[in-house]
Amino acid sequence: MFTGLVEAVGKIVDVRPAGTGKRVRIATDLEVAPGDSIAVDGTCLTAEELLTDGFWTYMSAETLKVTKFRFTLRKNVEVNLERALAVGDRLGGHFVLGHVDAVGKLLSTKRESESVIWNIGLTDTSFSKYLVYKGSIAVDGVSLTINSVSGSSFSIRLIPFTLSHTTFGHRRPGDLLNLEFDVIAKYVEKLMAPYR
Repeated sequence: MFTGLVEAVGKIVDVRPAGTGKRVRIATDLEVAPGDSIAVDGTCLTAEELLTDGFWTYMSAETLKVTKFRFTLRKNVEVNLERALAVGDRLGGHFVLGHVDAVGKLLSTKRESESVIWNIGLTDTSFSKYLVYKGSIAVDGVSLTINSVSGSSFSIRLIPFTLSHTTFGHRRPGDLLNLEFDVIAKYVEKLMAPYR
């Protein structure tokens, strides 16, 4: 489990075929141990082999199918990194599982004073039901608040700290984004289904 508070920005430095999946080398100075869960742009992966300058991880065929990495996995791409939440840590964001639900597309950006407003569209409109005004969402692993909803698109506001401490300062309209919706909403939906 994660909180959506990015600890470091890493870089994909190697991608190799591995059966139906891919082995991925990520350069970072973030301290990890073998077997640690690491959120990579919001996708929960395992640090398999440690290196002096990062780690190797594995992306299964399912991970590649569900996440933006199906389209964006290549060398020299920067990624947001967060280690799993430890018992006793502060929960500053929201509960993030690292299980990407959908891929979104950055439709537009607009600077407003110190902040930047992003408008993001869902590539699968069936997830629109999880877009809630002032609700939580993880975008590329970053815990954010939905500021407005319009059909299958929504807006978020990025503060200067987020822009400078994540990969978001380099994102442009047209870029794909991993999205994870609030897990509590998904459980409530499942539990209420028999009563509809």
